[in-house]
Parts: sequence; C-alpha cells; structure tokens
Amino acid sequence: MPPPPPGPAAALGTALLLILLASESAPTVMLRAREAAQFLRPRQRRAYQVFEEAKQGHLERECIEELCSQEEAREVFENDPETEYFYPRYLECISKHGSPYTKNPDFVSCVQKLPDQCSPDPCDKEGTQVCQDLMGNFYCQCRDGWGGRLCDRDVNECSQQNGGCSHVCYNKLGSFHCACYSGYALSPDSRTCHDVDECADAGACGEARCQNLPGSYSCLCDEGYAFHAQEKACRDVDECAEGRCEQACVNSPGSYTCHCDGRGGLKLSQDMSTCEDILPCVPFNVAKSVKSLYLGRMFSGTPVIRLRFKRLQPTRLVAEFDFRTFDPEGVLFFAGGRQDSTWIVLGLRAGRLELQLRYQGVGRVTSSGPVINHGVWQTVSVAAALPGPAQGSWAGHPAFACIHLLSG
Repeated sequence: MPPPPPGPAAALGTALLLILLASESAPTVMLRAREAAQFLRPRQRRAYQVFEEAKQGHLERECIEELCSQEEAREVFENDPETEYFYPRYLECISKHGSPYTKNPDFVSCVQKLPDQCSPDPCDKEGTQVCQDLMGNFYCQCRDGWGGRLCDRDVNECSQQNGGCSHVCYNKLGSFHCACYSGYALSPDSRTCHDVDECADAGACGEARCQNLPGSYSCLCDEGYAFHAQEKACRDVDECAEGRCEQACVNSPGSYTCHCDGRGGLKLSQDMSTCEDILPCVPFNVAKSVKSLYLGRMFSGTPVIRLRFKRLQPTRLVAEFDFRTFDPEGVLFFAGGRQDSTWIVLGLRAGRLELQLRYQGVGRVTSSGPVINHGVWQTVSVAAALPGPAQGSWAGHPAFACIHLLSG
C-alpha cells in the first residue's frame, strides 16, 4: 500500500533542507537523482517496533544513516543546549563531506565527534590537565599554576605570601621556584633556606681562624695582623702607615711602638701614642751639699746633664728620672762625693737594672727586673739613706739604697 501524500508542513520542511543543501558550494552536497527521490519521499518513522518511540533517539540512526532536522536532533539529545550546539555543526559536516546518502566515512566521523565538546579540545594544551564534556558546554581542569576558563592564564604564585619561600620567589609559566640569599642553601622542602657553614671547609680561611656567621663567615687573625683574601693568610699590619704615632713610629711583626724626642724634652704619654713634656726630676735650687748627677755611659765620661739638687732631708737622697735606651750596658745614675769613698751607681747590664753600692770600703752589687733596653720610656726612682755633710764623713753611719721601676 503506497504511503499517504505529505502534508503542507512536511513539504515546507523538505523544501528548506533542499535550499540549504543547494546553497553550499561543495560538489559532494549535490545528490544523485535516486538519492534525491528518496529524500523527497516523506520520512517514515521507524515505529514498527513496539517500544521504538519510547526509546531515546539514536544519533547514528537519526542523523548519520539519514538526514535529520533540528527537531529530530532534539529527540537524540533530549535537551536544548546540546541540540543548539550540535545542529549548526551537523550542517557544516554535510557541507564539507556530503549528505548521509553519499556514505562518506569522513561524514560519519565528523558527526560522531560533534556531541563531544572536547573534540577538538578547546582548552590550552600546556595548562590543561583534562577537558570534561558537559551538556552543551565543557570544563577545562587546569594544572597547578594555570587558571582561566581555557587554562591559558599563568598564576603568579609569588604574589601570595611570597609563594611560601623563605627568601626569594621567582614566578615562571605554570610554576615558580624559591631561591636563597648568598650564604644560605635551599632545604629539601624547596621552600625554606638554612645557613651554610662555610667553616666546614678546612680551606675556607687557610691559616687564619674561621668564624661562621648567619649567611656568611669571617677569617680572623691575631691582633696586629690582617687577613689577605687572595693568599688566605694573615699578614702584618703596618700601623705606622696609618699615622698612629705623634712623632716617631717603629713597626714590628704584629705590633708597633711610638717614640718621642727626649732631647727635645718630650716623653711618651700613657696612651702610648702622643708625646708630653718631661717634668724635671729635681728642682734647680742653689743649696748646700751640691752633688753631681751623671747620666753618662762611663764614670770618666762627660755627663749628659749636670744637675744640682737639694736633699729633702740631710740623711736621705731621693731622685726620679725618665730614660730610654737600646744599649744593653751603661751607667744611668751616679751619686757620691769627690773625696769620700761612699757612692752608689745605677746602670744597665744585659739590658737589666744593676745597682752598685760602696760604703766604708765594702761594695755590693745586685741586679733584677725585666729587660728594659727596648727603646720605651722608663721612669726610675732612686732612694738612698746617706749621712749628711755636717758629719764631714759617712763613716759610722749605716747606708742603703732602693730602686723602683715605675713604668716600662
């Protein structure tokens, strides 16, 4: 029995499809006469199965084996978003590869991929972990360090709490990394920084002492020496080149000494750098019992300074003076009369003070104290108990002498 003639609405839909196919320039869209005749026949719904209409529309049956309208595509997807996404692209497949009746494999493949909105993948390849197909939509699941709808935007991790880095955070596409200041190293967690003990390297300071510091280290030398980085050794500091002394300066390994012009009436101050005036040891007063104070090398030598002084007491002699010398031996002080045989001599022997005392024909010699012939100013105090001149002689009176080294 022949099928009933199509109604006006069906004829109008068929005409619209023919107009759409004819508007495409691809030659594959043109149908052969037999195919066109089949297409013009009203489409029969496959309702010969009892439950066919109750089932979900099938994409291959509805739109691949045969041409389908948008309404028929709606029966396949059963929702508007996917239908509106699918149908314009379905018409593009027809335009590129021909109608279902051409049996072109490319057409079949083109239509089968249309429902999957992740094919082709709209997400950024570098920033996307996976594309999820949704109903008429898609979702790009981003990798760490990427953001945006298509996972094509780099996330600057360093902008939030410095990326968790202790010191420096460097951002890069899709990631970041932490770095440490000089003298620190990155811990296994790739976030925190810990101090590097440079002194663990035995050659860090060479012959100098190594002191580890937070983020650094220091090479230490004894006083008077400075560390030479290239040689990794301690070298003597020439303090004299720094102008530390007011007058003369003598540099020595690890130290230095300052000197003042004694002939000009100056001596080294207690700060060991500046010079000050030498105070006279004895007042220059005209008095009785005049004696000579010799500051010469030999008894017969000409005195450096001849002084006259007044005894503080008739039976006591006190004298104090400053001197400096590099000589190991010599006479510093002599006191005694010209006619009597009682006298005291203060001198140097092997660089140490030596006291000689002669009284009633008996001589005594003693030496003690540190070596003082190193050119540094010394202060010496001499106290001697001597009979007064009123007795005319020292005979019958006890005598003694004391030497005090006050500085040096």
